Amino acid sequence: MRDLKAAKPRLLDNGLIELSEMLNEMAKLAERTVSASIQAYLEGGDISLQIRQWSDTLLKYYSQVGEKSIELITRFQPVARDLRTIRASMEISYDLSRFGRYAYDISMIFKTLGGRIEFGRETVAEMGDMTMKMIEASTEAFRTRNAKLAEKVIDDDKQVDALYFKHLRDCVKTPPPKIQQLIQDVLTVRHLERIADHAVDLASTTLYMLKGEQPGTWR
Repeated sequence: MRDLKAAKPRLLDNGLIELSEMLNEMAKLAERTVSASIQAYLEGGDISLQIRQWSDTLLKYYSQVGEKSIELITRFQPVARDLRTIRASMEISYDLSRFGRYAYDISMIFKTLGGRIEFGRETVAEMGDMTMKMIEASTEAFRTRNAKLAEKVIDDDKQVDALYFKHLRDCVKTPPPKIQQLIQDVLTVRHLERIADHAVDLASTTLYMLKGEQPGTWR
């Protein structure tokens, strides 16, 4: 990929650098938002207001990335690799915004249902750890244009899915004594599984940007 900061800049390059910087800021905030939400859930704290604020900020970034992308397409009519980069930026900003939304949903589970987390704590902690590693790896793959790291994120999703479905089967075999605990747990692991899916989407889009192949052909 063209090194935008090392090569003699074109007018389009300044816009692409701006897009990249916005996405980097989004990635940092998305990681912080998901991590804080998982930690608060496990520790039994209500930080839904803070998570909502961060989630709203991610949505604003998503809108700004879209507007900037349309501006670059309209002004410079990019083709080939530059156009793929712009399209990928729009799609990646969507996935990053969804991290914030699911993090907020997790924070609202505790606020709505409350109570000490007595059921499924170990699974949530394990899935949360795996999911955070996928988020970090997928955003790093985009930042560094690392195809191998993106491919690893896609492969790691199999472990998250396996743990998720095993946990659902265990819930059926040995449900908790209170339905509230079951609802709280199932909703949370479902949100974590969806976050992992968006990390896969982000990694797939990175591969599209680098290789020009349509997302979904690497699974």
